[in-house]
Parts: sequence; structure tokens; C-alpha cells
Amino acid sequence: MTGIPFWDIEVNEYTAGYTVSEGFSMDGEHAHHHMEFLFNFSPIPTRYTLNGNIYEVDTPSISYRAPYILHSGSTVHACNPGGYRRFALNVHPCILAEYGGICDMGRLRDRTECLLPLRVEQIQKFEPILDRLQTKGVKPLPRHAWIGLFSALLTEIDRLIPEEESTGKHGQEIHPYIQELLRFVVDNPGENLSTQALAEKFFVSRAKLCADFRAATRISLHEYVTAIRIAHAKLWLAEDMPLSLIAERCGFSQESSFIYMFRRRTGMTPGEWRERKKIPETSD
Repeated sequence: MTGIPFWDIEVNEYTAGYTVSEGFSMDGEHAHHHMEFLFNFSPIPTRYTLNGNIYEVDTPSISYRAPYILHSGSTVHACNPGGYRRFALNVHPCILAEYGGICDMGRLRDRTECLLPLRVEQIQKFEPILDRLQTKGVKPLPRHAWIGLFSALLTEIDRLIPEEESTGKHGQEIHPYIQELLRFVVDNPGENLSTQALAEKFFVSRAKLCADFRAATRISLHEYVTAIRIAHAKLWLAEDMPLSLIAERCGFSQESSFIYMFRRRTGMTPGEWRERKKIPETSD
């Protein structure tokens, strides 16, 4: 285990709240331990990557990501101050385990992702529920009341998913062992994560593992492992950890191999990336 939080929610159960800004931009692809629901209430062009696929929407929308799914996102351009408004809802899977009789994911169950456009009247239906689900800056609802509202929200989302689901827009089914494999990679970037080693660990053939992984995520296992290792590296670079130690913790046999792969993925060396993050943003 890495011993560091990898984009997980603080309370390990759920967090929810609004963000109002000129836009947003995530620093590269990353993954979460939790499920993520983003409600974009602004008609501002937004670009998402989900497992290597690129989606652009210019209308209000809901985007969903299952745990451990690679993703990133950004507004295509900045807008007026306060012009971008979204509600982020992060829910740990432990909630489903504890409240399985109440929380039904519907057609989102065992899906990797989902992107749904929203109309004005649909926004008006969701906003009162989301207002009550807030946990940031307000006194949250009692736990059982929160879970009940979350369940109602899942029902409303499920109603928006077309009966004839297109795999590109509404995600892929994911085998349970692939879900466990994704979690293992996220939690153990320094381990031997070769196809052969992972096939042996999860008791499947290399061919089946590769086929199942690509069917669920639409990217190769090697692409996923590399992206997760680079994402971890960025966390440790921000902590001023020595490059040799980062390379070791990210499963690279040599520091030079780590530098080469980091530059190939990000367009800059680890040292350049670290220095860029240290430069304060100014209006000069």
C-alpha cells in the first residue's frame, strides 16, 4: 500500500457541494477511490476524457465515473467570473454496501462512466435535491436522511439514461475482478504490474486479462498502469521527494526510465513539472 490519499474523499463516505468559478482544469488524468457525480449547470463548452475517450459538451450535463476510472476534464475556455457552476457529489462504495437495500444504482451499476445532457426543466428537478445533499460549509443532514435523498437522486438519474444505451456515451460493463485489479494498481504502483504478474494474481490467462481489461476500460492495461504511476509521481513531486525514491515507489527500475516516461506522458521532465508547480500564479 502507498500510504497516501489518492484523490479520496476526506470522510471516506460522501462529500457534496457547489463550485462557482470562471472554469476549471484538472492536472492530467487521475482516478478516485470513490464514485464521482458532477452536475454541470452551465451552458459552457466542457471537455472530458474518460478512459482515453474525449467528449465535449456545450450544454448542462451530468457526468459519472466509477471508482478507479481514469479521467480528466476542463472547460474549453474561461468564462465570466461565476459563469461556471457545478455540483460535485463524491460517494464511497461502502455506502452501497451498508445501504444496499436503499441505494440502487440502477443502470449505473457495474458501469465505468456515463455522460448525460440536461435540459432546463431537468435542472430544476435536480437542484432542490442537491441543495439538501450539501455537506460543505453547512450542517449536513442526518445520515439516514442523506442516504434517502441520495437514493432518490439515483432514481432520477436512472430515468435519464436512454433504454438503448450506446457503449461510447454511457459506459461499459465491468467484470468484478477487473474492478479489483484497478484498485490493486491504484494502491500499489510500485509492485510488479506486468500483464503476466497480474494475470497470475487474479487467476486468469494473459489473453483473457487483456481482453477483459480493454472491454471494460477501452484502453490497454499498460496504458492504465503508466497513467496511474505518473499520477502518483505528481503527488510525490509536490512533496519534494527525491526522484530516485519516486521512481522506486512508482515501479520504475531506474530513475532514467522514470524521467523518460514522465516526459513522454506530460511533455516535461519531473524537475520541470515540480518547478512549474512552485511558481505562484500572478496577474503580472
